[in-house]
This record gives sequence, structure tokens and C-alpha cells, in this order.
Amino acid sequence: MLIAPHPFRAYRQRMFRTGYILSPRADSVWFLGLPFAAVALALGFQAWLPYVAVASINLWITTPHHYATWVRSYGMPDVWQRFKARLIVGPIAIFSLTAAGLIWAPITLLLLVSAWDHQHSIMQQHGFSRVYDFKARTGLESTRKYDLALHWILYGNMFLQAPMFRGLWIRELHRMQIPLSVGFVETLLTLSWIVTFGYVILYLLHLRKTVEAGAQINPVKYGFIAASYFLWYFVAFHTNSILLYAVAHRVMHGVQYMVMVYSYMSRSAATGASRPGFWSRLTGSGRLRWFLILGGAYAVAFQLLINRPLDEFGFGVVNFAPYPAIPQFNIPALDYAGGYELWSQMMLYAYALLHYYVDSFIWKVRDKQVQGGL
Repeated sequence: MLIAPHPFRAYRQRMFRTGYILSPRADSVWFLGLPFAAVALALGFQAWLPYVAVASINLWITTPHHYATWVRSYGMPDVWQRFKARLIVGPIAIFSLTAAGLIWAPITLLLLVSAWDHQHSIMQQHGFSRVYDFKARTGLESTRKYDLALHWILYGNMFLQAPMFRGLWIRELHRMQIPLSVGFVETLLTLSWIVTFGYVILYLLHLRKTVEAGAQINPVKYGFIAASYFLWYFVAFHTNSILLYAVAHRVMHGVQYMVMVYSYMSRSAATGASRPGFWSRLTGSGRLRWFLILGGAYAVAFQLLINRPLDEFGFGVVNFAPYPAIPQFNIPALDYAGGYELWSQMMLYAYALLHYYVDSFIWKVRDKQVQGGL
């Protein structure tokens, strides 16, 4: 005798379909649990370590995932042949502009690379969201646009609201002598919350439309999005140190990226989706350790390159202009520690520009070649 499923269970089965980037266990560690572990690490560093030590940790967390990009792009013959012109001309242009910016306009360079870093972070999480829908075959065609807008609005609201970021953009506008009143800032922050909550409601309506159209929703994807924004909001609102924020962010961002790259290369090797090359020598049974060892060696080489005091590395021509106190916003003058943090972040951002550039065209979930490795 067949027993009919409970009505609610049947409705839930029609509404939801789960899919994973790696597997249920691996996703629970790397994509759902890692943000919470990263927050705990950042809080521990804030309590126990000096900012100079945190700057070094930040470097060691950040640079290995840049190396993963070079393996994914320059080390895969298919990618190299397909984007050869971009992979040659792009680095030359980026390094030239970066060198000029370090000498003549370091603050402007910091603002530009910081903006690109934020865009890059948003697009990585958006890309993972798209992979979740791709794996589960969920969502509508329009979900991609709704997701992208959701990421921009949630991240943009955090950037405006969090005391750490708010202090940075208010300092810079004040230094540029752009009129900025307390009333204007308060109005801007209020509007930001209104837009954020308004769009969340609009997004929920889109989810209802998705179900009504007969499509399904991947709940794992929304768990991943919630975990990511928990990290960003919690750390940004609980520290005034951009280094500590960066450590938490890059533990999540960098580790997830390396996991994704290695998984992509492993699947490409297993399915024969890409021609063998340097990348294929790092995949397969027992070869993960070489992928990780080379990532550590890359970080060592980078550290040796800048193994001098950061102000000395600038040859005396790169210095952040002093930022005075802004009493009307209760923002104190920027001290040496704060300037050191900004400068160390800019050094990493500047070297990361090539990573941002290459990632902008080698990872497209709509690309059939990329789908072959997913």
C-alpha cells in the first residue's frame, strides 16, 4: 500500500532543490562554515596580536590565492591560447599604471584598487551563487540579475554604514575639501537602509514568482549568501581596523577561491575537459600537497620582495598625507598605526590588480568551457 506524502513535504519538494559546489560535507566546511571560523580568527587577532603581525598574516593569507589564478590562467594551455593577448598586454599596462600611481598619486591608487577589490569580492560571491543555481538547476533566467543587484545593495549598504568604512570615505571626502555635513551623511545612511530593506522585499517577491513559475530554489545558495554577509557585516561593525577586517575577509575569500580552483582543475583532469599542462601536474592523487607547497613558496617570495619597512619600500616618495581629526563626525586624527594599515593594504591591493583583471574574464558560469570543469 502506497502512502501519500505529507502535503507540506510535497510542497517543499516542489519548492526546493539542493545542489552543492563540491559536496554536502565539503560545502558545509568551505562555503557555509568557513565565514564563522574566519570571524573567530579575526577577533582573536584583534585581542592578541600587534598590527604589524596582522599585516604579515594578511599577506600570507592573500597571496597564495593570487598564485592559484596564475595556475588557472597561465598554467592551463586552453585558457592561455584563448586569452593570450589579454594575458600579455594586461599585466604590462597594469604594472606600468601601478608604478606611476605609487610614485605620483598613492591615495588615488588606493581608492581605485580598493574599489576594484570590493567589486571583485562581490563578483566572487555572486559567481559562487551562480554555481549553486547551475548545480541544482534552480532559479529563473532573471535570477542572475536579481542576485547581482542583491550583492551590490547588501555590500554597498555595509560600506556606507559600518563605522570602519564610514570613517575612511568621510576622511577622504573631507581631505578633498568636498562639503559634507552631518545632516547629509545621516540622510544618506537612512536612505541606504530604506533601499536595502526595500530591495530585500522585492527579492522575496522574485522568489515567490520563481516558485509560481514552476522553478525551484536552492536553499544551500542562500545559506552561503547569509554566511558571507554575516562575516562582512559583523567584522565591519565590530572593528575599526581595516587589517582585521581584511584578515577575516581574505580567510573566507582566499580559501574559498583556492578550493574552487583546485576543484575545477581536478574535475577538468578527470573529464578531460582541458589539455594537460602545468596545472595537470598539480592535480590527481597525492598532488594536492604540491599545489599548496607552491602557493606557500609564492607567498615567501612575495614577502622577501617587500621584506623592508613599508615606508622604506616606497623609496621615500610614497607617503600618505596626514588626515586630521574631523570633530563634527567624532573621527580622530589618523595615527601612525592607522596609516601603516592603510599603506600595507594598498601594497597588497596594488599587487592584486592583475588577479582582479584575469579573474574578470576567465570565470564565467555561462561559458561552456567553464561549465565543463564545474
